[in-house]
Amino acid sequence: MRILVFAPIALFLVSSTLVAAASKAGEDPLPEGVAAAFGGIVSVRVHEVVKIPVFRNGRFLREPVEGLGAGSGVVVSADGFILTNAHVVAGSTDVTIGTTDGRQIGARVVSVDEASDLALLRAAAGGLHPIAFGEDGLPRPGTALFVLGNRADLGPEVGWARMGAHERVRVGARPLEFWAEVLAPVGPGDSGGAVVDAGGRLVGVPSLLITYSGEAERTDPLSSGLFIPARHARRAMNRMMEGPQAAWPWIGLLLDDPLIIQSQGRVWDPARGAVVRRVFPGSPASEAGVLQGDRVVAIAARSPRDNFEALDAVLDLKAGRETTLTVERDGRRIELKIVPAPRPADPRPDPIDDFALHTGLQLAKSEGKEGHGNLALAGMSSRTRRDLPEYEAVLFDERPALVSILPGQNALAGLTRRLSILSSGDLGSIIERCFVEEQFVALAHWDIGGRKTLDRAHVHRKVYPVVL
Repeated sequence: MRILVFAPIALFLVSSTLVAAASKAGEDPLPEGVAAAFGGIVSVRVHEVVKIPVFRNGRFLREPVEGLGAGSGVVVSADGFILTNAHVVAGSTDVTIGTTDGRQIGARVVSVDEASDLALLRAAAGGLHPIAFGEDGLPRPGTALFVLGNRADLGPEVGWARMGAHERVRVGARPLEFWAEVLAPVGPGDSGGAVVDAGGRLVGVPSLLITYSGEAERTDPLSSGLFIPARHARRAMNRMMEGPQAAWPWIGLLLDDPLIIQSQGRVWDPARGAVVRRVFPGSPASEAGVLQGDRVVAIAARSPRDNFEALDAVLDLKAGRETTLTVERDGRRIELKIVPAPRPADPRPDPIDDFALHTGLQLAKSEGKEGHGNLALAGMSSRTRRDLPEYEAVLFDERPALVSILPGQNALAGLTRRLSILSSGDLGSIIERCFVEEQFVALAHWDIGGRKTLDRAHVHRKVYPVVL
């Protein structure tokens, strides 16, 4: 199975550690290659200030949280370059690394790839031992792996693990996602560390913790986390070596997305391949003549079978260098010449799809009072209905109209005026102002009719679509 179903799980961008069951660690000797790789792990400690949007007592607030954050890092060169997660050093004003031989060393952030949740540090110190990157491919499910990291900020430790069944996981947490699953108990402290094979070669960088809704946090050996495979980590590292921000190419296509399909109450079918949902105006794809509904058959010499492989192929292209994009349209194949451009920081889908990504509610244009148009609820997936309080679900069953939104940027600035929504254009001008501190923050006002109205606040993480 290539794509993990998202709804039953919650994923957290936290400094998560995957640690070994004590009995397993006591019974099995540590392979020589893993013991050698252990010297290439460092703890990463930062002083950080993060502002968190909250909705409390009927108001949006932005509360600063200041303190010490901790994660892990992987030494990737003998001259002091260290790979870690971007969220480990986000908001940091000072970075210190701790080595396995007990040294505390100052480090600086060289470059950040927010899109992939990776960052590159450099420490001015000798005696660092780099970990070699493994092969581009992932191990077979069940293969023995080891997780090296700063367990609970107690210093680097080793955890026994196995490769999970899900090699390609889509969660919508970052613009560029190639998560794979590792099976191990989960605890705090190891984001940015290393998943290595028995030879001590880097298989990936652990980054996300999975918890299962409706259950207590799992700490048994079947618990799982997600890691960024070594192939993409190395590619991102090379990009970060080129400047303070990793630069990626794009061609300007929004693909049919499992998260959007789910909000429409439809079942995602990965067998359809990479299908174009939207062509961004003015993008290379628009200039090349790509149309909505085209199926991507080939990108240069690669034939992608799904969204992951299509995104992977585009990221290997060079901005400004012409290539060939082959699409299937009305049963025939068409070759188009296309010149990739630098990728925008955050390409968003159209306003209605973006609203659905963040609320689970699909909108459609409808006739309003006195002939004025408005946007009304088009439908609600069973999953969205299940997640609503019953009294809200009953009201939303009546197909209410979205009449105004109080966007997060306004609310957190102390402004309380709701902005009217009469068209998708209105929604488009407002929804971008609902993104605050990497979260979607909004108060939507719905008119059900018969003097019944409903206000619904949204404060949750920003969700990213699949964009090539």
